[in-house]
Amino acid sequence: MKLSSKKLDIYLKEQDFSGVVSVTESTEILFQQAFGYRDIPNKTPNQVDTKFGIASGTKLFTALGIGALIGQGEFSLDTKVSEIDASFCSFIDPNATILNLLTHTSGIFDYYDEEIIEDFDNFYLDIPWYKLHTPSDYLPLFTDQKMKFAPNARFSYSNGGFVFLGILIELIAQMPYRDFIYDEVLKPAKMFNSGFFASNDLPANTANGYQKDSQRTNIFNLPIRGAGDGGMYTTALDMQAFWSSYMSFDILKKELTEKFLETHHRFDEVVGYGCGIYKYLDNSCYLIIGSDAGVGFTSHHYPASSLTITVLANRTDGEIGIRQKIQDLLKS
Repeated sequence: MKLSSKKLDIYLKEQDFSGVVSVTESTEILFQQAFGYRDIPNKTPNQVDTKFGIASGTKLFTALGIGALIGQGEFSLDTKVSEIDASFCSFIDPNATILNLLTHTSGIFDYYDEEIIEDFDNFYLDIPWYKLHTPSDYLPLFTDQKMKFAPNARFSYSNGGFVFLGILIELIAQMPYRDFIYDEVLKPAKMFNSGFFASNDLPANTANGYQKDSQRTNIFNLPIRGAGDGGMYTTALDMQAFWSSYMSFDILKKELTEKFLETHHRFDEVVGYGCGIYKYLDNSCYLIIGSDAGVGFTSHHYPASSLTITVLANRTDGEIGIRQKIQDLLKS
């Protein structure tokens, strides 16, 4: 497979792209380059190993954390939430299952309902962002809230549902969500430069997120540390390692991996949804995406050719259009 690096480089510079683009085929690097700045005021450039937030791309890693607990025998995909802790039934239907939560069909209240909210850069909660360190810190947002609909009634993309999965992980594992995901998902995937970092204490070589057409960072637009629905940081190299590990069953066993990759919802004739992951219905491509204030992320993996396209951007909507441009160049 060939890719015109020159044409892609020109395109990304024309777009004033800030982030990292990586295109690999198995272990061969077709294109891997950094653009823009991880710290705009100080003009500190992004590097190919810079860490970026991935927003809702985090949901797959939460799903795999749930998969790890299933592998440990703690529950199954068909386990009802009421069987784990009946106290949660004040805000979730007792018949809602783990699979419902993983596939956005539970009907649980969503604190950040994307069917209603459209402006990433101007969204706030009643709880200050700096108090949201763990999924369990979100529990007051759920208390006595009504269900959106009965389980299995329809698909409704739910950030709240994945925060709740993070709450279940902390309850059952008896450890912080971020530590469990690192131990049970990131380490087996060889993603040693990834994790959940506090926005006021980012490690070296981590990109600040910037609002669109602005030098304002996203520190006042997002929880101080990620929970089950978003907030993980990773690198292009770690995403390459992830896809290899996931498809080789190094994270979950083969049978459970295949169950997670099944189509549980169809959006149209081409794209569907598994457990925390988007997919082409013909299984030719699996993908995760994330958009938030100061964050743009996509990672597409084509198992037949081991082609992986990852775009990490540290500006709102910075990823839009790039993966399609790469696909067009690969075909030309």
